Amino acid sequence: MSPEIQELLKSILSAIVASGLTLAAVAKFGQSWFFKKLDTKYAMDLAERNNQLKSDLEQKKNDPNKELQIEVTHFKAQLEVLGSQKSKYLEKKVNSILLLNQAHYLAIKEIKELTNVADMWIDEASSYFKYQIEDGKEEALSSYDVYRKLKQERWPSYKKAAETAFSKYSECLALNMPILPKKLVEEDMKIIDKCRNILNDADMAFSRAMYLTEYIIAPEECEGTVKEFMANLIEERDKTVSYKEYMNRLSTQLFDKSLRSGTLIESLLEHQVKG
Repeated sequence: MSPEIQELLKSILSAIVASGLTLAAVAKFGQSWFFKKLDTKYAMDLAERNNQLKSDLEQKKNDPNKELQIEVTHFKAQLEVLGSQKSKYLEKKVNSILLLNQAHYLAIKEIKELTNVADMWIDEASSYFKYQIEDGKEEALSSYDVYRKLKQERWPSYKKAAETAFSKYSECLALNMPILPKKLVEEDMKIIDKCRNILNDADMAFSRAMYLTEYIIAPEECEGTVKEFMANLIEERDKTVSYKEYMNRLSTQLFDKSLRSGTLIESLLEHQVKG
């Protein structure tokens, strides 16, 4: 084939490709003299180009569907993530309620034990001197030193147990306050404030009572009388009775508190299902 014909065919071929003719058009005019004269090389180039155009068109046609599928998949994934996060948040809230109840129970248990011991020991001390005074032995009262020292040695263990349990209760409420229901937080804050006061007051009452057992034996050295110090000791005993009674009430309310927490958890779960 002469160079002139080759150049002519290239020009015509470029025009055909530029006009967007497909392989079907080639097939339609395939019997013409012109296409019979095409070299095999150019025919293959034309077929390859046509296939590429068809592939590009198919890809463009499918692109919107792919984009839509990607968006739907992404949206579903977001919903799953949100659902998972919501479930985890609910699980954390329920666990926080249960943990707070556990901390509440342990704190009440230990503080109640402390107030019971304080009431018992101060009552023993007051009774010890009361019976002697009633028997007319006010001028020669027996020393309480041995009993006092034994109680003072044992008291720190009860105090530490109560303070540790109370600290864990307070810490549990503080750490979980943002996730806990408001009503539950308000209820436990009042209990914590009251328990803190009782802890401090019971400890002070015990300390004062033990010092008073010394003052009663030697009132002249402490600028008072036996009756005055005895009245003070009975006053400390009465205080510890009130502390003990309050902690007993809290202890009896533990079951009711657990029932309220159970109802609260059920409502949270029902809300989750409906949501």
